[in-house]
Amino acid sequence: MAFRTQFLLILSGLLLFGSCSKKLYPDRSQFLKDGDPVPTVRLDYYKSVQERPGQDSSLAVALAISGGGSRAANFGIGVMLGLEQLHMRGEQEQDMLDQVDYLSTVSGGGFAGGAYITALYEHRYFNRQEPFQLSNYIQRQIRKDLAVSYTGVLLRAAINPRLWFSYADDGDALERAIDEHVLGFDRRQKKDGPRTRSLLLRDIFVPAGSTGQVYFPMHITNSSTLSTMTIFPFTPDILARYQINGYTHRLHMVKRDSLDPFQVPLAVGIKASGSFPVLISNSTLRSSFSPDRPYLHLIDGAMTENIGYYTAVEILKQERNRRRKVLLVVDADAGGNLYTFSKHEAAEFSLGVLGRLPSSGLYARRATLAKDIRSVCQQYGIIPVFFSFNILLQDNDAPIPEGFEIKVEQERLIGLLKQKLELSNSDQQVLYEVLTHIGTKYTITNDEQELLLLSGQLIVQMQEKELRKAMQLGREQE
Repeated sequence: MAFRTQFLLILSGLLLFGSCSKKLYPDRSQFLKDGDPVPTVRLDYYKSVQERPGQDSSLAVALAISGGGSRAANFGIGVMLGLEQLHMRGEQEQDMLDQVDYLSTVSGGGFAGGAYITALYEHRYFNRQEPFQLSNYIQRQIRKDLAVSYTGVLLRAAINPRLWFSYADDGDALERAIDEHVLGFDRRQKKDGPRTRSLLLRDIFVPAGSTGQVYFPMHITNSSTLSTMTIFPFTPDILARYQINGYTHRLHMVKRDSLDPFQVPLAVGIKASGSFPVLISNSTLRSSFSPDRPYLHLIDGAMTENIGYYTAVEILKQERNRRRKVLLVVDADAGGNLYTFSKHEAAEFSLGVLGRLPSSGLYARRATLAKDIRSVCQQYGIIPVFFSFNILLQDNDAPIPEGFEIKVEQERLIGLLKQKLELSNSDQQVLYEVLTHIGTKYTITNDEQELLLLSGQLIVQMQEKELRKAMQLGREQE
């Protein structure tokens, strides 16, 4: 106790003396002045995604996928598989995944969005003639890409002496790994060799007024600015607004006097969105906005909004010509397994409290999350549909075992789901416990991955009635 008191006194003294200054130098060169609105994505900057073949021009759909490391990545893909299995009424060739126009992702959810966009891109890139099916790409590449131990990538980078004496860091190594695996650089390199290029923002964002064709949904990854803790959607118009002219990609620094934001790699945005404070080095972009402060530091999007719904709503608000606007919310957060009370009477050690602070805002917002999303959607005529672990608990009062072996239950539940057997209420309770105890990490076991993929499909099935009502509302009257 004496040590703790002494430590706190020293820390307080350092903060007190550190805050003293004899002079004040006012500076109004901030990018955002006090009270200014935070820049959000402008759809008029791009050609409409509704120009893609087979789109229902009366319907605008945004899919938001939360953070949560590899848990969110695999659950997000599982939900997309479930959407693919449901067809629009009267349109047997158009499934519900086809109708998703926008992906707004955070952290681990960006891996799911990136894997899906890459599958669409490579279907054209390799000139495959059969109709696109996400389920085929699960077996071909996505399952393997999302099972990579990205935690291992970070650990190896942390002990790599070559990085100790360079501008690159563990986060830059993670960005390269995302580019190689999730975004398919390695696969394309086997075909094209040195000519291979990374997936760029120009591949999924087509400038307004250009002659380019729109083939894919827009994928927006969401980060947070470290200095001001404001949301940062990683899109060409936002990069242009912040006057970004440099970044690090595949361990190499890129800097231009005038940078075309459409040429920035998607991997940079996915990694920036998943740079969880303290554990992963933040992403640094260069900017020409301020000669005295030429760097912009980005951290995990969860620090401002962990679901991705804010950016999705801002986009759907601009879709004024659509009769139906739908927000699909994939929430892979595991906050439901946190205890309110503690076993210990003594005050928590200060460093322990400090370690929890990065997640504090994330957990504080969960209590009103669904209510807040419904409220804002109602204002703009947007219909939200939720796909989260707690769907398993709705109207479910079945008792759960006092304790069970996780590995045993994983294998049993996988067997039931693979056989497409209906789960009892008790099984759904157990499934919830198993899913929410999969840690927030960038690594995953085979059983965890299989269970998340199957559970995403199950929860879509459980929400099918609500989903069909939202996606096809008013269709008969049109």
